[in-house]
Amino acid sequence: MTLPGEAAGDPAVAAPAVGISLQREPAPLWHALDTAETLRRLETGPAGLTEAERARRLARYGPNTVAGRKREPWWKELAESLAEPLQLLLIAVAVLSAVFGELSDALAIAVVIVVVAVLETATEMRAARAIAALKAMTAPTARLLRDGRASEVPAADLVPGDVLVIEAGDVVPADARVLTARGLRVDESTLTGESVPVGKGEHTVPASAELAARSSMLHAGTAVLAGEGHAVVVATGAASELGHLGSLVAGTKEPPTPLQIALSQLARAVLVLAIAASVLVPIVGLVAGQPWRDMLLAGLTVAFATVPEELPILVTVLLAVGGRQLARRGALLRRLRAGETLSAVTTVVTDKTGTMTDNQLRLVEIVGDRHEVLAVALACQPSDATRREPLEAELAEAAAGAGIIRDGREVAVFPFEPAHKLLSRALVEDDGTDDGIMVAAVSGAPEAVLERCDLTSAARADIEDALMRLSRRGLRVIAFARRRLPAAPADRDEAERGLTYTGLAAFDDPLRAGVPEAVTALTRAGVDTIVVTGDHPATTTAIAQRAGLPAGRILSGQEVDAMCEADLDAHLRHGTVIARATPATKHRVVQVLQRRREVVAVTGDGANDAPALAAADVGIAFGKRGADLARAAADLVLTDDAYPTVVTAIGKGRNITAQLRRAVAFYLGAKLALVIVLLVALAAGLPNPFRPVHIVLLEVFMDLGASVAFVAEPAAPAAMRRPPRPAGARFLDSSVLTAIATTAVSLTLAVLPAYLLLSAIDASIEQARAGAVLAWLAAHVLIAWTLRTQPRLSWRTNPAFPAWAAAAVLSGFLVALTPVGGVVHLGVLPGLWPAIVVALALGATILAGILTRTPHMSRRL
Repeated sequence: MTLPGEAAGDPAVAAPAVGISLQREPAPLWHALDTAETLRRLETGPAGLTEAERARRLARYGPNTVAGRKREPWWKELAESLAEPLQLLLIAVAVLSAVFGELSDALAIAVVIVVVAVLETATEMRAARAIAALKAMTAPTARLLRDGRASEVPAADLVPGDVLVIEAGDVVPADARVLTARGLRVDESTLTGESVPVGKGEHTVPASAELAARSSMLHAGTAVLAGEGHAVVVATGAASELGHLGSLVAGTKEPPTPLQIALSQLARAVLVLAIAASVLVPIVGLVAGQPWRDMLLAGLTVAFATVPEELPILVTVLLAVGGRQLARRGALLRRLRAGETLSAVTTVVTDKTGTMTDNQLRLVEIVGDRHEVLAVALACQPSDATRREPLEAELAEAAAGAGIIRDGREVAVFPFEPAHKLLSRALVEDDGTDDGIMVAAVSGAPEAVLERCDLTSAARADIEDALMRLSRRGLRVIAFARRRLPAAPADRDEAERGLTYTGLAAFDDPLRAGVPEAVTALTRAGVDTIVVTGDHPATTTAIAQRAGLPAGRILSGQEVDAMCEADLDAHLRHGTVIARATPATKHRVVQVLQRRREVVAVTGDGANDAPALAAADVGIAFGKRGADLARAAADLVLTDDAYPTVVTAIGKGRNITAQLRRAVAFYLGAKLALVIVLLVALAAGLPNPFRPVHIVLLEVFMDLGASVAFVAEPAAPAAMRRPPRPAGARFLDSSVLTAIATTAVSLTLAVLPAYLLLSAIDASIEQARAGAVLAWLAAHVLIAWTLRTQPRLSWRTNPAFPAWAAAAVLSGFLVALTPVGGVVHLGVLPGLWPAIVVALALGATILAGILTRTPHMSRRL
């Protein structure tokens, strides 16, 4: 016999108990089964399970929690970080440094390795946090019938077959089939994207009904807004709809970021350069007659100088400072590397409810006599203001503003039911007589209200025209009617027949401030926008048009699910709208876009958005009212819930990438210049131009220049008026390689002539080295200045850059022109040589400025 509610292959189902069949069948479509059949299949009754049966099922099914993938210990996460290519290269260099006795270098490199690995480990492990957030979303306790009596139990102890007692204010603790309902209405927006509260009842719905249309079901994690009822649990833990979302999040593998790919390219390129330079320099020196011991030391010096042990720290500092700047603008980076990925985004897949809109319906129009409509609307509501739903509160506020008060004694209430789509109340109104008059006030779906109204053909046509006009605008409409009653109605059919039509109330879920401008800015920046939501097609289309998206293809989630990948790919274009989408649909859309090499950002705020947020290259969650699961699955959390912050984040991401490319180009160019200077000097039979202590001095300023000066640079004025860099484009592309070459050649032309000329006039080796150090410190900051996107920028905009440049030049003069240089084994430059060295530096800077202003570099770097 099949276990009640058991799904084939369900990971949440524990091993079967002894004596129970192992046969498994797919879980029934509970929403399509009547209550009697549901109870029969679950082997339970309206009074719930006995305590003994509950204990047996709990042992079989396990607790009502989500069993996600096992959380890896911190040391495994740390090992994954250490296994990245650039980290492995640095580990090898540290080991070699220790072997050859350079313990200080080995220790410094080891510190860099540990700092970077710890930072990366501390900012990741997303899936484990997502599962923890999922558990926090579920209700901590539940009220159920035990042996026919209501009692409260931990939600984790629920099993299929338990009968829940549900009322307003509850968070549904598990997926359940409604058995009885009285005015039961639920907010399912976080699960389905449907912004309007959903009525629930015991009547069956078609087996093919979408999740948002399953009015006979309650789902874990949703909030009960009104009414009361009983429901039988049909799925717990990972078998629930919310559990399926958690499984998708936990099972989704993050795609490699462009920065990870770039660092792998850099590691390979730098490894080749370091090995080649450390072998070539000693060979050239030996051929030129240099002592082999000196050349062995020179080879090691070159290896240590060329391996960019500071590069991981440079990248981390750039991203961390960029992330802090984003946080000041309302965007919190949960993963540092996502800051660079933002720059490459080509498509934004956005949710509607709570993302593009406020998810707070507002009364925007009344059709009919406003006073009469509001009076009937108020009569339909409970007298207790604390029990009103959001739409009722809107109407009550409007009625209060019009001076309308609810009077009358309630004699009968017929709550909203999905099958009837109506709510009615019978009241006795004071008309000055002893008995008063009895009326029925009715509200509900327009088609249901009009069906019960006495209307002429012309009047009905006018009302239907008004409904069509409101529907085209994507508004939610409630109709109102009333009837004078001769006596208290015996049932709802008596109260709701022969009605007099009163009017319509239209509600809108307004766009968030700045959405149209943000969509326009993204389009101008070459970023497409696709809307994927669980909401109604007409509402979604209207919102998309108001947001400024072109009239693209409108698809339903069912249509998308039925398409092959090639057909779906053809429909995913700027302005496409997909309504009534399930979380799995949105997840699939993201994957199809990624397979065509799009870099996808997903925006959302609900638990239903979490799988797509986790699968995206950049997941962007709205933080203030967003679900915990959505925030935990995202890479970026908008703390201000402002859609324009998406544009700000992408713009900042582009700036982070631009500055990272410029900083790396400068850094690697300077490293290459160092190799060239050493190589040429040794080939000429001269001593090494730089002692190890000098290289340390030079690298202090190189590191500061790349990690402090560049990071504070503002974005290029045209950054958001250009398309993103092509997906898959190499980090070391032609423009970066050109910038590296420009920096290397210019810096070499500033430093090498100074050293060679001073050596030629029989200056001491200490003076020649002082000239090389001064030329380097002066030229490298001036050459870095030419790589700025805005070289003429006011020093107030980025004071770090001129401060760094001034510090480098002054330090150069200090060690080359004063006795302070003796501390680092440098001599004082004689005569006019300081001026000659500065002239060489200025000449090299002019050359660099000319080369970096070429169209090839200025537009692409």
